[in-house]
Amino acid sequence: MKQTSYLFLAVTLLCVIGTTSGGQSADNPAQKPNILFIAVDDMNDWNGVLKGNTQAKTPHLKALAAKGITFTNAHCAAPACGPSRSAIMSGILPSTSGNYINKSSLIHNPILNNSVLLPEFFQQNGYQVIGGGKLFHGYHFTHEVKGRGFDEYFPSKTQDLPSFAGLKFNAKLPLGGWARQADWGPCHPDVTVNDHPDGITANWASEKLLGGELQEPFFLGAGIFQPHLPNYAPQEYFDRFPLEEIELPEGFREDDLDDVPKAHSKMAHNPWLNRIRETNQWKPAIQAYLACTALVDDLVGQIVGALEESPYAGNTIIVLWSDHGFQLGEKGRWGKYSLWERATRVNLMWAVPEVTTPGTTSAKPVNLLDIYPTLASLTGCEPPEGQLEGKDLTPLMKDPEADWDQTTLTVFGYKNYGLRSERYRYITYADGTEELYDHQSDCWEWQNLADNPEYAQTKQMMRQELPTHHEPDGVTYTPVGYKWGLPSKSKK
Repeated sequence: MKQTSYLFLAVTLLCVIGTTSGGQSADNPAQKPNILFIAVDDMNDWNGVLKGNTQAKTPHLKALAAKGITFTNAHCAAPACGPSRSAIMSGILPSTSGNYINKSSLIHNPILNNSVLLPEFFQQNGYQVIGGGKLFHGYHFTHEVKGRGFDEYFPSKTQDLPSFAGLKFNAKLPLGGWARQADWGPCHPDVTVNDHPDGITANWASEKLLGGELQEPFFLGAGIFQPHLPNYAPQEYFDRFPLEEIELPEGFREDDLDDVPKAHSKMAHNPWLNRIRETNQWKPAIQAYLACTALVDDLVGQIVGALEESPYAGNTIIVLWSDHGFQLGEKGRWGKYSLWERATRVNLMWAVPEVTTPGTTSAKPVNLLDIYPTLASLTGCEPPEGQLEGKDLTPLMKDPEADWDQTTLTVFGYKNYGLRSERYRYITYADGTEELYDHQSDCWEWQNLADNPEYAQTKQMMRQELPTHHEPDGVTYTPVGYKWGLPSKSKK
């Protein structure tokens, strides 16, 4: 049985006292904690909390970290928006569901479609459930989810993001929209944060909190799109990072792929980095990513600040997560779509009244898959039977050094797995080739130790944590999936 949080014990005691004195019943949902659920897209460890880049400026993320616990060794279930968010919202591993790629269908996947999605779970447990911005993968939300489990959605139950169409720019964008999303640039000086789609979402969430009209308990989800490409932000954010001061990624090395199995190239591998380098846009593109991360930081500060000023501050759980990381040149890539550290490491912060100790961290290997069962535990709601594959994080919230699993798993494509322990990263591909990195001495994963006999025992230990079931039929495959290591034909 999962450990019950201190918060829920306190709530239960209050309910019992209320019942014996003629007050509210012990199962009164109004006594449960509220949830502020903040999602960020494509945000890697380039911030002041995870310290992946010393040039990052994110004071509000640091302030949020100071309020609770940060999991510094947290990883995604999949390094792509669609399967990562499907795993978060269902609590089901991609290898169990067969949901491996962005184009995979959530609604036509029988395993995911028949699950109780996270917003549905809280709706069924008496919560008012409202959301805005990118919480699910955009295509899935617009065409499939359509507000499933939400009492209210902003802008609507068939549109998760405010439009980018109104943004204006001073000059021609660097790549002119080449490759659809590979672009960035400062907006026209008269475009403010309030005009930006993410600013609009943050204003909506802040107004909901400050209005004092939410029905408790509530689940309020706010999804921020940046720093996902295209990286557009008001000029003031670019000004914070003068181009002449921008540094190339510390983790980049020209010969980095010399000892890496060829299997990595079968995964999604866009040509953006080559184009960026050929056009001398590497530093401007990094500047744009840092600028958009700073924009996100301000918006997180705005939303959390609104909660602190609201009547709900004392009884609201905050959880902030990013759906996967992002490579800005490391391992020759510009994007996610790999099983290396820069693509799988994520932001995961919690502030839970009466449970988390302000300013604590834990380096235990955890996963975004753990969010669903943790929220169920913290709110005292019984999780869907047999559905959730993540773990309840409350033991680590109480004791960051508590006994814990040795590894956490990231899945990308059929039988492609990345395992992360406190010290090592182990990668195995569908063809049986391997990678192993020792983060104690090689944080940039430059030296593949998989063929070194001295590490045979480490590899054996890691292999024991791999899934024994690999679902190939949970989705309707599309041609784009074949080059990502999926079966050449569906068995359906």
